[in-house]
Amino acid sequence: MLVEVLLFAGLLFLLWKSFKKPSGLPPGRWGVPLLGYIPFTTKSIEEQVTELHKKHGDIILWRMGTQSMVFLNSYKLVREAFSRSEISDRPDWETFKFFEDPAVGIGSSNGTLWHNNRRFALRQLRDLGMGKSKLVETVQQQTLILRETLAKTAGTPGEMPHQLHVSIINIIWQMVANRHFDAQDKRLKGFVKHMDDFVVLSNRLAFKDFMPWLQNIMPDFLFKILIKHHDMVAMKEKFFGYFHEEIQQHRATLDPDNPRDVIDGYLIEMESQKDDPESTCSDNDLAFLVFDLFFAGSETTVNTFIWMCYYLAAHPHVQRKLHAEIDEVLPDGVLASLAEKSRMPYTEAVANEVLRISTLVNFGIQHMASADTQLGGYSIPKGTIVSSNVYAVHEDDNNWNRPLDFLPERWLGEDGKFTMKKEGFLPFGVGKRVCVGESLARMELFILTTVIFQSFTVAPPPGKTINLVPDLSSFFFRKPKYNELVFTERK
Repeated sequence: MLVEVLLFAGLLFLLWKSFKKPSGLPPGRWGVPLLGYIPFTTKSIEEQVTELHKKHGDIILWRMGTQSMVFLNSYKLVREAFSRSEISDRPDWETFKFFEDPAVGIGSSNGTLWHNNRRFALRQLRDLGMGKSKLVETVQQQTLILRETLAKTAGTPGEMPHQLHVSIINIIWQMVANRHFDAQDKRLKGFVKHMDDFVVLSNRLAFKDFMPWLQNIMPDFLFKILIKHHDMVAMKEKFFGYFHEEIQQHRATLDPDNPRDVIDGYLIEMESQKDDPESTCSDNDLAFLVFDLFFAGSETTVNTFIWMCYYLAAHPHVQRKLHAEIDEVLPDGVLASLAEKSRMPYTEAVANEVLRISTLVNFGIQHMASADTQLGGYSIPKGTIVSSNVYAVHEDDNNWNRPLDFLPERWLGEDGKFTMKKEGFLPFGVGKRVCVGESLARMELFILTTVIFQSFTVAPPPGKTINLVPDLSSFFFRKPKYNELVFTERK
């Protein structure tokens, strides 16, 4: 009898240990083994994290499935965490790896491979873009095509035209592979569709990332149906078929003395390291690097410019000030280049305020602790996922006066000049993995804004208003909801 009692007591102790949250962790939701804390609510993750922030403070924990997620709600904590090497890795998630092990490219890789790709990407963006005339001209040309598209439907209510997406993708194609496509090109249409489908399909990979044990208890074919494995593999083959075809064409026509684009630059780098046993260069890595540039560079810019149009349509007084500055600096028909940026502080202020208030990437890109560490007075065990709560930082009244208001003037000094406030501003991240494409994204947004609003005003249809409440259905993005806009040509 004593043995049975001891066994039962031991079982109770083990159950108690498995359900009890370990000491030293941040406050928040712990839940049960394997499942974590699953709330029975229709509220979005963002709304729930907001409630936890109000209840527990600037650092909170939420165990989702088997993943311990820590959310940082203050700029100080985000900056401290993401400046540390032990919180610089990306999670070992299929959502990031895309069926590669280990992860390659720049967005998802870690260690030496990530360091090498980051240095390469920064150098390439500096040499091929970042204000260089060739890429500026490409951005201008693609924006003019967008302007022509808008002119065809001027005065008619409608959504942002598909040409916006085409123009942004063509800018990246020019930088990556020295080519661009017509909007009606079947290959480009297929490419855009694959990108849209990838965003939807990748959500299914969350089952593998957050509840990996399902793979051990479900028949393999059933688990693959759950995560849409075959669809994802087919999508990957289509995507990377494009990229590997470009790589082979570039290899066949490569002139090492006259690199044309990112692919040429990488092939030259690969050739220079061919005898180095520690080289991380490969065709597969290059293909993923190109994929990262497309995915990170197109979705963010497209949606940020849509937010720009929505906020200007909802705030006509801001739009009038923007028009006045554009008219003063740029005579009719003159296109802006980066040379005019310093003379257009209000335009820069509007762009920064849109980036702040829209907070497109609400939780940033997730990091992972590669070793046990301490943060904010709490223990952060190895393997913990660390996210920046960007929208909380952007709405923190410790950083911003009237943070919920759209106020471009907050970016202007008393002398009327643009002032870049870094404290509390996180649209491109901070620390060791800050976005490598920030300068390119800012250049695109500046030229898009000046060219389009040099020619048009934007407003909601008569009798309607603009809905500025973001779509919170996605974990990664605060996309703008559908609004009809009326673009009217300026006289």
